[in-house]
Amino acid sequence: MRAELGYWIAMSFWGLGYATEAARAAVEFGFGPLGLHRINAHYFAGNIGSKRVLEKIGMRREGRFRGHIRKWDRFIDIENYGLLAEEFRGCE
Repeated sequence: MRAELGYWIAMSFWGLGYATEAARAAVEFGFGPLGLHRINAHYFAGNIGSKRVLEKIGMRREGRFRGHIRKWDRFIDIENYGLLAEEFRGCE
């Protein structure tokens, strides 16, 4: 089984650790009680804050979807990250 992790934080709360804390709790729940095998996530290329959140919780970059999303009349790339249950357990 697998799942996708997603989050959206209001600008006034950026940099306070809320996204990392919530993402870590969601991953722990996914690999614990839910028994997931894999969790993936993605973010808009250039969003350094989201990149750092995913890396802090142990996710690894798996590639880029070029021109994948249209936002504000332009196409932007999406960075893809993933984490397997055995990788997560190895970090505990």
